[in-house]
Amino acid sequence: SRFNRRSFANRPCAASFLRVITMAESLQYRGCLQGHRNWVTSIATTYEQSNLVVSASRDKTLMIWELTPEGETIGYARRSLCGHGEAVASTVLSSDGQFALSGSWDK
Repeated sequence: SRFNRRSFANRPCAASFLRVITMAESLQYRGCLQGHRNWVTSIATTYEQSNLVVSASRDKTLMIWELTPEGETIGYARRSLCGHGEAVASTVLSSDGQFALSGSWDK
């Protein structure tokens, strides 16, 4: 099915989940990744490892996700990273996917 903003916005997926869309000839909604306990504020991936996604959240954590090829599940959480004392506002991955940086309102 073709991607349009209205059908995407109406999908049942709370703000603390990640919506996963695959790009082929058109965008396709695949489902939600569940794990954060608050709003997701940022996501990052790399061209070289597009199956690896890092998400930041207001729950003060980063989560590393691995997306799976077409199948029953869209992906799974590989790891949850803790350490921030406030909500994590942003995240970015190095081009090789080996390092993640995160930004928070910590003091």
